[in-house]
Amino acid sequence: MRRFLYIRCYDSFEFLTTLKTLHFQLQKEKEAHGTGVYLLMIDSIGAFYWMDRASPSIPSGSNNRRSLSLQSVSAIVVQEIQKILLVHPMLVLTTKAASLQDKFTSREVIRSTGQLSVESNLDSRTIRSSTNAQLYREYMPSVWQSFVSHRILVRPSADDDSKYQKQPIYLLEWLLPSLKLSDKFIINDDGTYIVS
Repeated sequence: MRRFLYIRCYDSFEFLTTLKTLHFQLQKEKEAHGTGVYLLMIDSIGAFYWMDRASPSIPSGSNNRRSLSLQSVSAIVVQEIQKILLVHPMLVLTTKAASLQDKFTSREVIRSTGQLSVESNLDSRTIRSSTNAQLYREYMPSVWQSFVSHRILVRPSADDDSKYQKQPIYLLEWLLPSLKLSDKFIINDDGTYIVS
């Protein structure tokens, strides 16, 4: 475990600080152990997204620095990761919570009358929910999306296979590059297994 470096961040500013100092930490570890880093794992890249989105732009306090907004924080994160990759080529694996939604933006509203009028009341509409079809919705800023080269959606499968009653079955779908492949797998104490 001495080759495993774990850093926990509690907000976007700690995350940015960590990224800005990570090059020096990696260089120090390389000199101490004689080996480089091959994998950078960022768990829940979107963890601070909703907090950052809700907070107003934060002034930097100095005239020569720009204020930090949701877009600028994401841009700086991407820039810092790119700088690290120039000096320490490695695989960057990130996770984030998926945002799934119904096939129709929120709910499909079908009006039973031909013309919509201001006097229409709720009784003149039928609301139908689409429970089966779910679409993946990307919420990370475009600067992050353009940085990502591969995107895989992992979610619980709706299939109930009696052979695997005790373990939930997960579905893996390739979103980027878009492949028409999906795999089902289970996870137990012995490891991960593909379900045929």
